[in-house]
Amino acid sequence: MPPEVIQIPYSKKSGYAGLAVLLLLMLFLLKTTVTNYLVHDILGASIFGVLVLFILFLLGLMIITRLIPAFKGEVALELDENGVKDYIRNIILDWKDIEDIGLRPGRSTAMLVFELKFDSDFGKQVFVSLRWVEGKDQDIFKTVLNYFDAAEGIERIDEDE
Repeated sequence: MPPEVIQIPYSKKSGYAGLAVLLLLMLFLLKTTVTNYLVHDILGASIFGVLVLFILFLLGLMIITRLIPAFKGEVALELDENGVKDYIRNIILDWKDIEDIGLRPGRSTAMLVFELKFDSDFGKQVFVSLRWVEGKDQDIFKTVLNYFDAAEGIERIDEDE
């Protein structure tokens, strides 16, 4: 019998980092826009102005989809007796459909790799980014793998032994 339901919340730290990067980029573009306007470069000011508006749109989108859920303590990744639910991308996988789980490290964040027993709408592999999930990537991977093993009755042999 698998353990109780595990709910992992959104990461506030990643939200703050993303917010800081977008704000710095927006301030740089805004400064460039004003500078171009003051030297009467209307074309340059218009182009950079459009980029500022685009960054503002991305900023609003990130605040609504990532920061507000993080502040509310909403769940980003959930493990239960039926499967894993990624609320960030709205992906639900049943344990019975998963063949194995791996971890793919990246430059800024890792991804969980779910190997499926069949081709799905997402392909034979489903990738779940851990960028917006609270916790260390390796710890989350171990938690998911242990839950999968318990749910499916799998006993793994550690290579350390």
